[in-house]
Amino acid sequence: MGRSVAGFILILSFTGIFQNPGTDSIPFSIDQRQFRFLFNGLSEPEGYFDSDNFISNERSYLKILPDLKQLVTQGGVYIGVGPDQNYSYIAAVRPQLAFILDIRRQNALQHLYLKSLFQLSDSRSMYAERLFGRQFKAPDKSASQKISDLLHRIDQSPSDASFEKKTIAEAIQTIRSWDAGLNEADYAAIQRIARAFIDNGPDLKFTTLNRAPRDYYPSYRQLLEETDSEGMQSSYLADESAFQYIKKLHRENRIVPVVGDLAGTQAMLKIGVELRQRGLALDCFYVSNVEFYLFGSERWKAYTKNLARLPREPNACLVRSYARARQQYTAIPDYYMGAIVQSVQSFLDDESAGLNRNYRDLVSRGLVIH
Repeated sequence: MGRSVAGFILILSFTGIFQNPGTDSIPFSIDQRQFRFLFNGLSEPEGYFDSDNFISNERSYLKILPDLKQLVTQGGVYIGVGPDQNYSYIAAVRPQLAFILDIRRQNALQHLYLKSLFQLSDSRSMYAERLFGRQFKAPDKSASQKISDLLHRIDQSPSDASFEKKTIAEAIQTIRSWDAGLNEADYAAIQRIARAFIDNGPDLKFTTLNRAPRDYYPSYRQLLEETDSEGMQSSYLADESAFQYIKKLHRENRIVPVVGDLAGTQAMLKIGVELRQRGLALDCFYVSNVEFYLFGSERWKAYTKNLARLPREPNACLVRSYARARQQYTAIPDYYMGAIVQSVQSFLDDESAGLNRNYRDLVSRGLVIH
């Protein structure tokens, strides 16, 4: 496992509501009125990307976790993009508050749906029942159950239309109770999100809308069972304490979904303003492979400016993914995507010096590559 300090992760943790960001445990939670303001007030009009975004296609996403745990100071601010792989990063780096930013409104709605499942579930086992719409014959009281065993129980549990209908209805009712400013089209989208997980189960795969499906995209099962670079299963559903930490943050409204563009003119700037007002600084930013689609354009310049404007800790870090097939680098055999950690300051210094002449430079210079 690499130990270069060139690597770090951008996962937006936002602690703007709190007045004492220096403590490891926050005695306050964000109330529903404040949560609604953050969800709506920080968001900007959605954009378009040609994937369903239900799950990630980055199977190697956990390989960097041992590095992150050493590089990132717990109790900071996390910003990340995409679906629930963010929860595994958040569980590892333990921020005070996290923003999950994505150009697609559906992504924000999905996080609201998952938030409702956390609220309705006391354990990983109950969460899995609701997520996949399969009711276990007997409740599992073991907090040490392996993720593979939990998913096997899902496989062995018969589908039940009445249970599926009940769980979706309870999730929708819970979301409505938050009065988050959603419309009926949003609730219809949440219904579709729920059906995607119920209808496909743990074998759900990432799907693109205008490109042919790839047989090397991992299933949701593979993502949840994945290991870090030390061989430990480290997804947020692989460990009860990780699940309970995410549940706690959701209960206290400290995971805030935002509709936003990393190169946009509103969400990133508003988040930066909020952080300054609260005396907070970025520790971690998970950007996935969004940079690939921005690089070499005016939008790339907008992204780097937005990032540079965020108040950040000296050791703030970026986590990015890259497609090995495109860049011809060997990360891990049989893994389509690789993961990279880089310090934010190192990245911005490279940009100022003109060292990132092409995307290959970006994913190869002075980085920890897994």
